Amino acid sequence: MSLVPASPVGPALDIHALVAGYEPDLPIVRGVDLIVPKGDFLVLLGPNGAGKSTLVKAIAGVVPIHAGAVLLGGQDITSVPSHRKIARGLAFVPQTENIFATLSIHENLQLAAAILPKPDRAGRIDGLYRRFPDLARQPSRLAGALSGGQRQMLAVARALIVDPSVLILDEPSAGLSPKIVGEVFAMLQDINADGVTIVLVEQNVKAALAIARRAVVLVEGRIRHEGPADGLFGDPLLARLYLGTSHAGEVAAP
Repeated sequence: MSLVPASPVGPALDIHALVAGYEPDLPIVRGVDLIVPKGDFLVLLGPNGAGKSTLVKAIAGVVPIHAGAVLLGGQDITSVPSHRKIARGLAFVPQTENIFATLSIHENLQLAAAILPKPDRAGRIDGLYRRFPDLARQPSRLAGALSGGQRQMLAVARALIVDPSVLILDEPSAGLSPKIVGEVFAMLQDINADGVTIVLVEQNVKAALAIARRAVVLVEGRIRHEGPADGLFGDPLLARLYLGTSHAGEVAAP
């Protein structure tokens, strides 16, 4: 049963009193309320174990929700299976296992496109090749042979196959060099500029705050601080929430 009345008009995401985790009696996300306006670029920050990844996985439908509600564009999707959330325009790129390493680039895209009506698949893949020329230059290359940055591009391309209204990413910079992180984040800025709402979980605080519009800090499964991303950069409170220290520079370092 829906906890919140559906509305034909609403923000991109509307999270109400969300409680989530792998075990009902051991919640990791503890009553999160969060509104993500359409077109926003939101970064979720917080120390290790704060519940950031669990929160986005719960929104995406891969971690159980025990209480609360998730609305996508005003429609309640709390109990909708993850594959049906994709069809409704919610795309999720997990940190790991986000591509099929034994398949080629093109096969990865074809598999992702299977959710679309058959007449739309080829055109959608062609559009993604235009957006990601690095992938277009080697469509037959095995995904497992790609560089870290190319793998992330392929993972994002797979997520964009459904032309989502909301794109959620869980630590896409993990394991990448600073140069490649910059390329991946520039790609995300371009996608956001095209009107896709982005929610990003990220440990690289400095880089994330440089590209996001708004930031939320989670601590122990609860939102402890939020505001414009540029206003949080170097904020001593952000450092205290991460490290229990007033030295903001320690958090801001890449």
